[in-house]
Amino acid sequence: MDYLPPARAIMLTGFMGTGKSTNGRRLARRLGLDFLDTDDLVEEAAGKTIRAIFEEEGEQAFRDLETEALGRSLAGPRSVIATGGGIMLRAENVAMMKAGGPVICLQASPKTILSRTSCRDTRPLLQGEDPLGTIKTLMDERRDAYGLADYAVSADNADRGTVLERMCEHLAGDPRTAVLVEASQRVMVRAGSAQYRIHIQRGAFHALDRLCPARSKEARCLIVTTKPIAELYADLVTASLAAGGWDPDVIALADGEATKTLDGAAALYDRLIDRRVDSAGMVFALGGGVVGDLAGFVAATYRRGIAFAQLPTSLLAQVDASSGGKVAVNHPRGKNLIGTFHQPAGVVIDTATLDTLPERELRSGLAEIIKHAAIADADMFGFLESELEAFLALDEVAVRYILARNCQIKARFVEQDPWDRGQRAVLNYGHTIGHAVERCAGEWDLRHGEAVAIGMVAEARLAHKIGICDELTVARQLAIIEKAGLPTTAPPIDMTEAAESLMLDKKISGGRLRLPLVPAIGQVKVLTDIEPDALREALMYVAHE
Repeated sequence: MDYLPPARAIMLTGFMGTGKSTNGRRLARRLGLDFLDTDDLVEEAAGKTIRAIFEEEGEQAFRDLETEALGRSLAGPRSVIATGGGIMLRAENVAMMKAGGPVICLQASPKTILSRTSCRDTRPLLQGEDPLGTIKTLMDERRDAYGLADYAVSADNADRGTVLERMCEHLAGDPRTAVLVEASQRVMVRAGSAQYRIHIQRGAFHALDRLCPARSKEARCLIVTTKPIAELYADLVTASLAAGGWDPDVIALADGEATKTLDGAAALYDRLIDRRVDSAGMVFALGGGVVGDLAGFVAATYRRGIAFAQLPTSLLAQVDASSGGKVAVNHPRGKNLIGTFHQPAGVVIDTATLDTLPERELRSGLAEIIKHAAIADADMFGFLESELEAFLALDEVAVRYILARNCQIKARFVEQDPWDRGQRAVLNYGHTIGHAVERCAGEWDLRHGEAVAIGMVAEARLAHKIGICDELTVARQLAIIEKAGLPTTAPPIDMTEAAESLMLDKKISGGRLRLPLVPAIGQVKVLTDIEPDALREALMYVAHE
């Protein structure tokens, strides 16, 4: 199931007396959403009851008010909406409802409906001499309209709890509402012979005993982290792993790229040997991309390879670096020059870690999210354009959707190209020029995500210059990068040096550079015939003024 942007609403339709309002309120409480009833909105707008509207103005006037009420309800916050029994008779209503989210039709037999409505005088369509016959006739007339609903749930002789659970079952399997219904999201990654799960949930670190249990008694593991992260999460992770049967040890390193070296790896080897971690042991990478790279490299090479798991705490690592299996250390002559591929046994993302992430790091991580949307998902790009503020405010629904969808996109490219031999090059959009700028800036002067944002601006403008995309495609990327609070120009650096570093890009193979560009939002095209002068010119598009 590919996650889609969360639906604006979940709508209940069906004949009168099927329990749309009662079950709608229960569903809204379960999901933490607002509840609206179009009948209530109609009466509020008209200042009179529905029966009075029918008697004084006629059914057509009621239907017009009903359409207006539906439009207002869909324009508000995410909600569960109970609609009138005849609302789907109008094509424009159906179109609005389908665009807003899934529609559930509640069903009951004519006799059940009669028993639920016979003592009420608020049903203007059932005030004749033969209400049961009227019910049967109206149900026949509306059968095709109700058939347009996405799901049907029987509310005939079913207790309310059963109806609620059946609705939630449908919604949990719907890509538009899965993140509304399920507290945890799971993304499977299949890379070559490796298969693992990315588990996304608030509070997931409390469940490591269940998610990452020890594979044998007295199995030892090493938790690799940094000193700042250790202060926040080491005790929690240690206790949770111990509850899962592990004998855990923690090593907290200094923060930053300077740790990701062969000397840093040697320190971890020593700790593993001292602790007598054997082939049943495991390395847990608790932190950002640097920790994941180093811990994964050590796990891949210690005893010819032991298992490791990623516990990413930065947004950048959660949506990108923690999956894919690339592990490496730096060399004085270049970043990530010494490395291999070692897929994790699992990735556990606790969304609560974003609460303690500095704002600059949160915004930096957005660059990879924007990149994934630009190259692979126009719907997610549109979601970012309309609801970026909700994500930055760490709205849980927005966070779960963004993390799950980005992990899916990354997983798809990893599965197609587990050893990074061609197709996976599209994930480097924004990185060619971004890396050149990053190399020439100090480590803390420019975050990786900030460099990628600058690179996307330059490469988008290059794509337009050579006729790959139109101005709107460039403008939308520039606008969302600015909205995310990311830089669009490079800091003061030596542009001559940056231009020279372009020719050291790791995507150069056989003297040819594979450069991914975006012809339209949600699409990507890899070019292999870009002239060096064109790249140098693109670098100047983002030069510091």
